[in-house]
Amino acid sequence: MVNKSAKRKTSKKQTSRKKAAPKSRNRANHSHWLRKLLVRLSIATLVIGGIYYFSPFEIRAKMEGVALSIINTPRTHGAMPTLITPILDSLYDTIPSSGGMVVEGGELGRDQDSPFLAGIPNSRMAIRPLLQASYINLFNERSQQAACIAIRFDDSKRKKANTGDSIQIDVRIPKLSAKAMTLGEWLPQPIAPPKALIGQHGERGAIDAQLATNYAPMTETFADGVWRKVMHEFTQRYPKRFGEVWVYLGPAYLTESSKFGSGISLADAFYIIALDLTDEGGLRALALLIPTDAESKNLNDYLSSIAQIEKLTGLQFLPELDFSIRDTIGNYVSPVVW
Repeated sequence: MVNKSAKRKTSKKQTSRKKAAPKSRNRANHSHWLRKLLVRLSIATLVIGGIYYFSPFEIRAKMEGVALSIINTPRTHGAMPTLITPILDSLYDTIPSSGGMVVEGGELGRDQDSPFLAGIPNSRMAIRPLLQASYINLFNERSQQAACIAIRFDDSKRKKANTGDSIQIDVRIPKLSAKAMTLGEWLPQPIAPPKALIGQHGERGAIDAQLATNYAPMTETFADGVWRKVMHEFTQRYPKRFGEVWVYLGPAYLTESSKFGSGISLADAFYIIALDLTDEGGLRALALLIPTDAESKNLNDYLSSIAQIEKLTGLQFLPELDFSIRDTIGNYVSPVVW
């Protein structure tokens, strides 16, 4: 009896081993398939890399263009998870032509504390520089609005501070108030975002952000939509990616722009210009011109040139650059946002 029992137990163990065998084979097959896939991907990468390395410039440019297009579509999609976006940004930035057109930067950047790069913009109209700790505001007293707010961002550790809800009168421009910028759907909204100023300058940035001279009439749809998105891109993501970015922003007007009863001009669009110095000392620029009735959140829809913005604002940016270099970079329109 004992021997029969022992045989039955042995039989059960053998059966269980037989049943477990298919699972082991499945794991082995899966592991084998994964190794084959990795090998094939490695070979494909080496082949593509070899073709790229030994190809003439025209072929390399086309290959880079295809790669940029493939990466850029998901990278700029609004539904892309925030954890994945930085990875795609890193891949995008490793492609040589992702930087767009780069011109000779010369001695630019020698004054690291200045929010202006290549000099304070020249202006066809009278403007009053309003100096703040976190930015410089070139203020047009005729339109009672900022002509250009210049800010320098870097990738230093973000600071924190409490933000106030009220708009503070700037004693230098006492006529400008929240009431003067309110009419129907048009409400005073910050041009330079408080979050970005606080992140860079802490409590001082919070105070500067509340000044009425940093505000302009915008609709809530515009302020909470495309303008908020562009501010996030230029003032949050770009410093993390490039280390240091100079940003100019402000309103733009057509010839017959509307005015409030208070005399404040109503912007037809808002512009933003980002300037970046490469590690090799080159200068590149990205310009957007966004109509105040814009609905799309695809920033590629608003790509513009510095020259076009200059026509609408009466400003001449980058005055210290050599004329030919300024003309080249001024007329350039980036094919996509960075």
